[in-house]
Amino acid sequence: MFFKKRLRPFAPPSPSASPSPDGFDAQSERSTLAEMLLKRSAKLVLGRGELEIIRGVCQAIADITPHIRLAWTWFGPSDTQTIRPQVFAGPALEYAESLCVERNLVTQIGPAFSILDGKPAEAFTVSQFSLFGPWRQAARQHGIRHVLALPISSAVNGYSGIFVLYADREGYFDDVGIGLFAGLAELFGSLMTVAAEREELQRAAYHDALTGLLNRHALDLIDRRVYRSSLFEPVSSILMLDLDRFKSINDRFGHDTGDKALQAVARVLQHTLRRGDEIIRWGGEEFLVCLPQTPLADALTVAEKLRKSVEGVTDPEPLTVSIGVCEIAPLQHLAQAVTRADQALFQAKSGGRNQVCVVR
Repeated sequence: MFFKKRLRPFAPPSPSASPSPDGFDAQSERSTLAEMLLKRSAKLVLGRGELEIIRGVCQAIADITPHIRLAWTWFGPSDTQTIRPQVFAGPALEYAESLCVERNLVTQIGPAFSILDGKPAEAFTVSQFSLFGPWRQAARQHGIRHVLALPISSAVNGYSGIFVLYADREGYFDDVGIGLFAGLAELFGSLMTVAAEREELQRAAYHDALTGLLNRHALDLIDRRVYRSSLFEPVSSILMLDLDRFKSINDRFGHDTGDKALQAVARVLQHTLRRGDEIIRWGGEEFLVCLPQTPLADALTVAEKLRKSVEGVTDPEPLTVSIGVCEIAPLQHLAQAVTRADQALFQAKSGGRNQVCVVR
């Protein structure tokens, strides 16, 4: 086995517990940690993001006591196959930087994945002769003897995390107790939940609910990628697409059928374009495609490929698309280029639909 299960229960020492023969006073250690963490945490919460607060608390723990060599957290999908520390601090941070725990038959019963799978928190004695390579490294290179892994719960469905601490003293967490650290894990869970919810809200703000594509709010974000401050920077192009006679589909088959057709077109665009190309649902049946580092000639080739691909959508009836193309000029922002692509799209519509037109 790559770890040795704790030998003693987690009951915290009584208030009258006396220092150990080597002078270690668990009660004093616990009191000092609690007092100093409260002071440090009060300063940390001002003007900082959630991950900054967690990193600051981890660093504070390592600063307060020399016995904690490392503290790190991970947060994400509960069924993850890989765990890499996301926030970490302490003298042994080099260990956290290189740590990667892949889910397998051995690590499945280790503390990290056991915690994610709902097992109770446990502390483990780390041996220099452990069969598990990272434990040997931790013991030999960083003097780690005792490890505590705690769950980080989340209000975000399907997400959870772990808070792991490493001490250089065998039985450290048995002696000091886990109450204080479990409280920090609860705090981290609240902070991680807030961060995850904010990320979801931000994603919702920039994404179209029907198709999952970006929406107009993402225009400024993409503008930073394709803006050219001089003639010597790579050229980018955009395509404005409009499904032909789409209103008649809604009128004859209903909006639910029209929505499914839009979703099908969105999938076609995603499948046809390169990774790194951006697709925005511009509104209704219009889509804007941004092609970073793509000159006009290549953009026309892409546009024709998209036009033919959309013809493959036949439910509830064959669809066609008109496309306007333009190259983004130097010092021209994306919104200005969209106006030009719209002019080309108007030409495609006026010229009979189901074609590609360009403005130069």
